Amino acid sequence: MSVDVVARKDAGRLVGAAARRKVANRLRVALRRLGRSRSSATLLLTDDDEIRALNREFRGLDRATDVLSFHMQELQGESDPAGDGIFLGDIVISVETARRRAGRARLDRELERLAIHGLCHLFGHDHHRPSQARRMRALEKRLLAATC
Repeated sequence: MSVDVVARKDAGRLVGAAARRKVANRLRVALRRLGRSRSSATLLLTDDDEIRALNREFRGLDRATDVLSFHMQELQGESDPAGDGIFLGDIVISVETARRRAGRARLDRELERLAIHGLCHLFGHDHHRPSQARRMRALEKRLLAATC
């Protein structure tokens, strides 16, 4: 299992090496918890300008957001057998937005929460309808409660 973390622009300065390792470890634990320890993903930590450009290009929304996910294969949930042993895709987090929403003292926890949220998207979960949102939030809670 591989979780690669790339920090671009000011993200490397705002998120130290220890915090990057911690969020990567949180994703590894989540993958193990889902029985997907052979699967992998990339986490890109960036700034508002870059995530805004991605959001505009891929979603048609000209604004910064906290997290975007780009799956390599459409999956029908975490138990979809097609999600075993593959590269799942990329999770992109704006550290600037995460920092504004979380406050400096809790940035590492907010990054973990957003990374797990992005991972749920890679497995095909969404939150457009209330029933989908409830399922996704329950999975997020379960994965965040898993001990590292």
